[in-house]
Amino acid sequence: MKQNRIGVFGGSFHPVHNGHLSLARHAAEALGIERVLFVIDRIPPHKTLAGGASDEERLAILRLATEDDPLFSVETLELYREGTSYTVDTLRELKERYPDAELCFFMGSDMLNAFTNWRSPEVISRLATLVCTVRTGQSGGERETADMLFERFGTKVILLDEVSPLSSTLVRDCIRDALPIQDMIPKKAEHYIYLHGCYAPEELRPMYERLHRELKPQRMEHTAYVIETAIALAARFGADPKKARLAALLHDCAKYLPEGLLLPYADTEPPMMPILHAPAGADYAKEVYGVSDPEVLEAIRLHTTGDANMTLLDKIIYLADMIEPSRSFEGVDEIRNASTPDEMMRLALLRSIWYIKENGSQIHPATLRALHDLGGTMERFGESEVLAICKLLYDKKATDILALHIGDKTIIADWFVVASGTSVTHVRALCDELEEKAESIGLSIRRKEGYEDARWIVLDFGFALVHLFHPEEREYYKIERLWEGDDNMIRYPVSE
Repeated sequence: MKQNRIGVFGGSFHPVHNGHLSLARHAAEALGIERVLFVIDRIPPHKTLAGGASDEERLAILRLATEDDPLFSVETLELYREGTSYTVDTLRELKERYPDAELCFFMGSDMLNAFTNWRSPEVISRLATLVCTVRTGQSGGERETADMLFERFGTKVILLDEVSPLSSTLVRDCIRDALPIQDMIPKKAEHYIYLHGCYAPEELRPMYERLHRELKPQRMEHTAYVIETAIALAARFGADPKKARLAALLHDCAKYLPEGLLLPYADTEPPMMPILHAPAGADYAKEVYGVSDPEVLEAIRLHTTGDANMTLLDKIIYLADMIEPSRSFEGVDEIRNASTPDEMMRLALLRSIWYIKENGSQIHPATLRALHDLGGTMERFGESEVLAICKLLYDKKATDILALHIGDKTIIADWFVVASGTSVTHVRALCDELEEKAESIGLSIRRKEGYEDARWIVLDFGFALVHLFHPEEREYYKIERLWEGDDNMIRYPVSE
């Protein structure tokens, strides 16, 4: 009966990467291995681990990287063993656990060439077959070494071509330098690294620790995705990657400050509370997290609104916050796939404006400035609904009906609708008609003023303010003069 084969892949996995996984799959396919055990060690006998991640973090990254492949399992027997980990002890334990299996121990060429210096090489040779990966096109004498080991210890050695030159050192260097690693690490493991700051420069680790205390878990997950996206955008468009990482890390650092500490940053009436953590965050990052780089602080300040004259770093943080991988709103892929930062920003700002208007909220003037600065123009949001309002008024015999698009000129509303009644009674009747029929056209009235006197009634639909005038008040105030113009005025009924 053919003996089952189990792969034993030992190492520090500091961190595990796609090269490790590719090798394991390649060996399993080539040798008929039914299962690969990733044996993570604690104190390797032949090297000293570089810093950047704890044992628990290395283990978590390894588990996340392997959990979706049924071929792989993670073994922790070396990680929790007292003292230095030796392969011979591990293989003895595994042989006891799997007495009927052939153990295939994976190693690189440097390990094979140093095999005679290992503890109890003759015992290892009885316990396992050595599977050595050889760099394609390079001979380091592996075949000669294999022949020598067979003669000396009876060692069985299988040589396989290397499938990836990727190394943990390269991955750590990229993380340290804020370079993308999405092609080096499985996605779940990559997210964990950004979530916990593994292998990041030492000065960032206290920032991570504080953020984990001050932000809710879901917000911290979002922050990790923003870091990943900001690093990718910085590489794509040539921004400073370390500044992008730092701004992304701290962009929401003031998210849960008490309202009393956020209100001083309000510059609109009423205050726009959902966006105040951005300007507050710039100061918080400086005062609490010790960030002194003005470019990083400005990127944090603008990440909710944007503004005119944004730098590339400002745009990257705004975009990373909006299109990070957990975002799934309609149109997000169009933004992600745009070819330039400015085109991405135009699409992102328009989508943000649409969302704000759809929810009946105010648009910050800085957002409009950002859009205009990039050459973007707003769609005439709610035009069909405004025309429906105009029709209701027209059918109720209102006169001199005007719809004025003012969304690109003010944050008050997107539209003014101005109409006249023939008398106080008629003005009230127009108001009653809109209140009665609003729901039928998918609208609701938030506020009503002036109904008692009925000389000037204002109905607030959120995106539109409807002004119903007695003729004398209409002539006296002529409020449409403030806004009317050929490019933004619709006179109802619309002429053919």
